[in-house]
Amino acid sequence: MKWYKKLYLGESIRQQSRMAKYQIAFGKHPEDYYCILLPENPKDLLDILPGRMFSGTRDRWKDQYIIGLAGDKAEAFEVVRQIIEEVYIRTGSLDIPAFLGI
Repeated sequence: MKWYKKLYLGESIRQQSRMAKYQIAFGKHPEDYYCILLPENPKDLLDILPGRMFSGTRDRWKDQYIIGLAGDKAEAFEVVRQIIEEVYIRTGSLDIPAFLGI
């Protein structure tokens, strides 16, 4: 998995973002977090996945970009809303990968 350099973070996870990244990257009890990724399906804007999805084999996620982290599902939806709003206001489109430079 790849991490976006300017990772979008939910309020509840700002203080522990380094620990959360470590736990997700190495599958060490990442259950308490939600990851916001660029979608596998190009018709979608973003994907939200619980951290427990990263506990197993990491090969499936090696080419995926994580662009945001949140402490719970509701906060993940709020972070996604913020990302989409920022992209639309700045570019007038919803091309998130182009906006992020990925």
